[in-house]
Amino acid sequence: MPIDEQPSEDVLRRLVEEVKERGEDAVVVEATPETADAWRRAGFSERARILEAPVAALEHRLGSQREPSFGSIHVQTDDAVVRGVRQFVPRMPGNSQGSVVSPPRNGWVAVYDELADREPEMLRRLARELSDRMGAVVLLIGVEEGQVVRFVLLERGRVMDEYLSVPEHHGELPPGDVIALSANPTVVARLTGADPGEVRRVIRTAKRVEDLPPAPELVREVAAVLGIGGADHGYAAAGRIPGALEVPRG
Repeated sequence: MPIDEQPSEDVLRRLVEEVKERGEDAVVVEATPETADAWRRAGFSERARILEAPVAALEHRLGSQREPSFGSIHVQTDDAVVRGVRQFVPRMPGNSQGSVVSPPRNGWVAVYDELADREPEMLRRLARELSDRMGAVVLLIGVEEGQVVRFVLLERGRVMDEYLSVPEHHGELPPGDVIALSANPTVVARLTGADPGEVRRVIRTAKRVEDLPPAPELVREVAAVLGIGGADHGYAAAGRIPGALEVPRG
C-alpha cells in the first residue's frame, strides 16, 4: 500500500518501532509520486519507488544532536498571504504553534512558521500550497541542520529551480541529481531579477560543508543576491520584524 505521509520525525519513529517489533532491520515504504522525493531526502534509497533505510541509520538520525534548522517562505505578492497561511497551516501534520507574516520588503512578503522550522519538509509543503493556490512565484530558503543552505523556487506550484549548497549532504545522489541541485542562473534571474553573474559567483555548491562559508553566513549572501530580506532567521525571531502580523494557533 503506497504511503502518502511525509517523513516527519513522528512518522519515522513510528515506522522504526513497528519494524523492530517484527525483528526486521530495514524500513521499506512504497511512496506515492508526491512524497517519494521527501522520503529520499530522509535517507531512503530508491528501488523503483519502493524506498528503504536501515533501522540503525534512522535511529542514529533521530538520536543525533543536530543543529536546528530554520527557514522562510517569500511570496512575490501581498495579496491574501495571511489568508493562505490561516487556511493551509492548520492542515499540516505536526501542530504548528504559530506563524508570522511580514509586510512587503523589496516586493516579497515573508512567511515564517514554527512547525516549518522543526520540519523542513513542512516548509516545502507550505511553499508549494501557497504558490499553487495563489498562482504566485514563491521562494523557500533556509538552513538545514545548521550546515547547508537550500532554496526552492516555485511558480504556480511547480518547482522551477532548487539549490542545496552541499548536494550530497543528506546522502549519495546520482550525478544528474547533484547537477540539478545547483542554482540555474537563467531561471533564478527570470523569477527574482537577480544578476546571473552574481548567481554564478555566490550561489555555489561544494562536496563538503567545510568548503563553503558557514551556513548562517552563506544564507545571507544568497538572500542578498536574490533580493530577499529576512532570510537569515526563522520563526523565533520573526515576531521582532516591524509591522509583522502574528498568526497564532490554538
